[in-house]
Amino acid sequence: MVITLPIMAVFLIDDAFIAGDYAESVLIVAGVGLAASVLIFPVAFGFERLVMRGGAAWKVLAVCAPIASPVAAALIFVSLLKIQPSHTAGDAFAIAILLFMTFSVYWFSLWSLSAVHYGAWRFSRRMGRGRQFGQQARAR
Repeated sequence: MVITLPIMAVFLIDDAFIAGDYAESVLIVAGVGLAASVLIFPVAFGFERLVMRGGAAWKVLAVCAPIASPVAAALIFVSLLKIQPSHTAGDAFAIAILLFMTFSVYWFSLWSLSAVHYGAWRFSRRMGRGRQFGQQARAR
């Protein structure tokens, strides 16, 4: 939806464009985004499980994934322009670019929510220990 906001500005400024065309483009973008999210969810969920159960190398990989994924998509795009493959291979490259970009957004939101949840849990545990320590000091 955010991506289509500049398109909406064009529809509002120029009367030659029909609002139905804008609605159609928004529905297409939302449908592609939903389909990509459904496809990428198992990959991101499995990656999160590996990161949580893995060692330090997996944690570093988790931090680098949101940066490396758009870089990989950009490299695929550049190779698509340089190679100019057949129509079928071009479609496969386009799907790979979409999945890499979707993984980046999906992983960043999933990982940051997990990190915030873990940080809040650690903070509440520390606050609980601080209260217990204060109550024990008063009892003495």
